[in-house]
Amino acid sequence: MRLVADIGGTNARLALCKDGAIVPQSVRNFSNDDWPHLYDIVAAYLKDHAPAPLDDMVIAVAGPVHGDKAVLTNRKWTILTTELLQRFGCKDVVQVNDLSALGYAVPSLLPTQLRRIYNGPALPSKTGQSLVVGIGTGFNVSPVLSTLNGVHCLAVEAGHISMPKNVSDMLKAIDLSPDLFPTIETLFSGRGFTLFCQQFTGDNTLLGTTAIQSYKTSSNPAISNAIDHYAALIGQLLRDLSLAYIPSCGVYLAGSVARAVVGISTARLIEVFAQPCDILGARTPSLFTIEDDFAALYGCAALDHRQ
Repeated sequence: MRLVADIGGTNARLALCKDGAIVPQSVRNFSNDDWPHLYDIVAAYLKDHAPAPLDDMVIAVAGPVHGDKAVLTNRKWTILTTELLQRFGCKDVVQVNDLSALGYAVPSLLPTQLRRIYNGPALPSKTGQSLVVGIGTGFNVSPVLSTLNGVHCLAVEAGHISMPKNVSDMLKAIDLSPDLFPTIETLFSGRGFTLFCQQFTGDNTLLGTTAIQSYKTSSNPAISNAIDHYAALIGQLLRDLSLAYIPSCGVYLAGSVARAVVGISTARLIEVFAQPCDILGARTPSLFTIEDDFAALYGCAALDHRQ
């Protein structure tokens, strides 16, 4: 039996899986505010479910994972593999970034768990390259390589690299200073989206969530225009990432900001994303949003740490 967990900054989702499949009745959500640490959540979960001795754990964490240590970005939780092994007596513990967990889930996601945004060339078989792009509290990507021998996801911290020039040029074109957004995550994240909307509208009190709720309903058209421009910026970023990672099996968007913006300004994003590319042989890949909130758990269940 394996324990799988998806640990976000606000909530934790835990479940048991057997033979690579989630046990449906075992899924449970926890509010992190109610617990001093993940260790306490796991202990309470196991006490309630009283499973047979665990074989292993796979923990997806919304933050950087280095060796045997993970740090939850929005909470002062440092999660140690050695501590999990000692406390819960399982044979093995693996921690991965939450985007990597989504990457492991991608090859097995069903059409009901996805929303197709753009139809690229016909998808190849289950083998090939995909890219998960997460825009939520922060930003990151997960390059996915599916082979006949399994799925491989590289560890990446893409949010802290410099902003691509094409995106900076688009900011200049709408009279916003690129200096406000020096790295990818400073624009493509929850706080980046809020700052962008404030700068574009001139309203320093405007929250990103309010902007989403006001789209096409507010008496201030600048709010809707801000979201449409932001969708175009996402489209340009995805173009650049597609050239870098060559995701022939598709790009998969995840995260609250990505889903919210793409859900209401799809056409503007696609207008930019699908522009013909001058590079010989480059083709715009299919684009999806991951709609299943439990996808990271499926990825944890699918991960084969013996590879």
